[in-house]
Amino acid sequence: MATVLLLHSALGLRPAVHSLTDHLRSAGHQVIAPDLLDGHTFEGGESGYAEAVAHVQQHKPVVEQRAGTAYDSISGPRVVVGFSMGAGIAQEFAQTRPEVTGAILCGGGGFFEGWTPERWRPDVPLALHHAVDDPWADPVEARLLVDIAARAGADVSHYVYPGKGHLFFDAGLPDEYDATLADLLSTRLLGFLGRFA
Repeated sequence: MATVLLLHSALGLRPAVHSLTDHLRSAGHQVIAPDLLDGHTFEGGESGYAEAVAHVQQHKPVVEQRAGTAYDSISGPRVVVGFSMGAGIAQEFAQTRPEVTGAILCGGGGFFEGWTPERWRPDVPLALHHAVDDPWADPVEARLLVDIAARAGADVSHYVYPGKGHLFFDAGLPDEYDATLADLLSTRLLGFLGRFA
């Protein structure tokens, strides 16, 4: 089965991330889900996201170092899965690290003023997932990433969900959570990972 590096959002390693990690492991995948914020977690809503973003900006080098350390702890091929902030880190790994064999970006992904080069490796399948009215996802950037990856020859899937929940899989965020969409996302994640069995 797949070896997976799962990178959480700026809200931290919340219980929903632990639950998703356990779910993927129960399907037989090896999942590494590092805590990039050293135990700090944040709630949703305007104030929660503002706190989280400020914390990440203040500790950005440490966050990136922890993500790199987790990546380097894995041997052999791996799939990177990221949510929001974690999607950005996962994208960078997929573009620059030869061990990455697949990438799933949820609520994130794009190039954003040259943050990463506008290129994709043809041998790295890509799946993007976001809500249609997600205030944190840029549909233009997502479309650009999809187009560049597809033109490079990669197998690309772009899933757009109804609603505006940024982390709609997280049952602890009542303003965002959608049980039906969470189940659908889980099914699609397992479907993607199944190709690496």
